[in-house]
Amino acid sequence: NLLLVALHVVIILFTAYHEGYLPLISRLFWASLITGFIICGWLAFIVSTRRLLSLLLAIFVIEYIKETIGLRSKLWTYNGLNGFYNFGVWAWVLGGLITYCLATQVVIRLIRKWTWGLGHRGGRVQGAAFKNPHASSHIPRWVNPLILIGIFLTIPFTLGSYWDSIGALFWIFYLLILIIGVYVAGRMDFHVFAGTVIIAWIIGNPSEYLGSVSSGIWSFTHNPNYPPFFLLFACWPLEIL
Repeated sequence: NLLLVALHVVIILFTAYHEGYLPLISRLFWASLITGFIICGWLAFIVSTRRLLSLLLAIFVIEYIKETIGLRSKLWTYNGLNGFYNFGVWAWVLGGLITYCLATQVVIRLIRKWTWGLGHRGGRVQGAAFKNPHASSHIPRWVNPLILIGIFLTIPFTLGSYWDSIGALFWIFYLLILIIGVYVAGRMDFHVFAGTVIIAWIIGNPSEYLGSVSSGIWSFTHNPNYPPFFLLFACWPLEIL
């Protein structure tokens, strides 16, 4: 696992150099990359090799398709040599691994404790539930798909100026992701679903900002000062799920 993580780091650094992005990376972005490498090192010790390979492959495929559609739809542009964006794809693989690690090891556990605290008032029962990693939330699972559909429906209402350039590929991709997400969300306990969505928002905002506004590695067509709302609020949790 550590060798796989090390290879991933090498690929990120090589594509950044080869595609002309190294001079653009700001200090804050470097700090986020180094922090991400450390978190991935932690992840190497807590997942199986099969799961790590599955995550690398799944995130790469999703992000390569998403980045290609975004570029063709003129939602954003990459500012490296000849518009290459392999560095961006591999950086988003890093972002996905970070999100998975923090979701499973931190945020989902915190949400589980909070939801159990709402549903169980007794101190002894509450304390026992906090220590049980398999404890289920009292919130029914059918709530999760409804929330996810609501998140997806914010996309058409917040696209703004991007409506003119978005084509069928964008909608096909995210409708497919939504269908898969609805199925998966319906099989999750609420604390797992909520933790995954929340960490996607937490990681998505600084990641998109540092890569675009802070470093200028990519630029959003109609949002020069901060990444667009639909991307941060809806696209990120859909992709992460």
